[in-house]
Amino acid sequence: MKDQADRLRELALTVKQQIENEIYMNLKHTRVIAVSSGKGGTGKSTLALNLSIALSSQGKKVILMDADMGLANIDIMLGIVPAYNIYHFVQGQKSLREIILSHPTGIDIIPGGSGITELANLHREQLKRILVELGALDGEYDFMIIDTGAGISDSVLSFLLAADDVLVVTTPEPTSITDAYGVVKGLSQHHFAGNLYLIVNRVENNHEGVLLAEKFRLVCNKFLNLDIKVLGYVVNEPLIKEAIKRQTSFLNIFPQSVAARNIYDISSKLLSNDVGGDKREIQKYGGIKNFFKKLINFSKLQGE
Repeated sequence: MKDQADRLRELALTVKQQIENEIYMNLKHTRVIAVSSGKGGTGKSTLALNLSIALSSQGKKVILMDADMGLANIDIMLGIVPAYNIYHFVQGQKSLREIILSHPTGIDIIPGGSGITELANLHREQLKRILVELGALDGEYDFMIIDTGAGISDSVLSFLLAADDVLVVTTPEPTSITDAYGVVKGLSQHHFAGNLYLIVNRVENNHEGVLLAEKFRLVCNKFLNLDIKVLGYVVNEPLIKEAIKRQTSFLNIFPQSVAARNIYDISSKLLSNDVGGDKREIQKYGGIKNFFKKLINFSKLQGE
């Protein structure tokens, strides 16, 4: 009788696991894309903002998270003054819904702050609350775009490794290209399993953009045995600086510009997966809750 009861318990556990796996696979998970660069001044934040707006304009629900802890500036770029940010959420002072801003451009925003760095020091019940709230967002958005800090510090690397995919931004400057390669190399050394994308920003013309992107791709393939997928390039135009001065998106005020068309081309490639070998379906992405679980684990390891 005991053996029979044990077998029944094992069967029930197996069935339970199968049901949970099927439910998980059929759930829609938010695609988390971290935007990074090897150095500051590449236009990374401007690109993350405008890419988010482009995806939103094509019918996708997007939330943009400002995760540049040292220089959070998405709110400044849009001329908004958030009353609360990620710090207030992590500390339990506000719910996640209370800190999210809905912007007229069609995207939602999680304002930046220093709260993420404190995740490793929270108690189990505090972490549980955070993960439950984050899990409620999963699937509500098609994309979470994360504007990380520049460079390859431990905190930045944690964000990149926890994401589903990473978008590396460089400019034609030799130092920018070298530092972007450093980011890719760091991810390669940590066996990053997601898709790696490249955008060359501030190019003079189409020819320069195509040439630089292809050279970068070939170098990564030769020396890292890594296939980085080229999403495209963005032509440098004075109107981009003008939009920044006006604290708005250049996609909104200059929608017919060459740079705007470049951004729309990039967003279309992301949506169509037409970037060479990116065949995963949306339900295969880890989602928002899984992203933060990984981030918390990385933060704890760094604190040891």
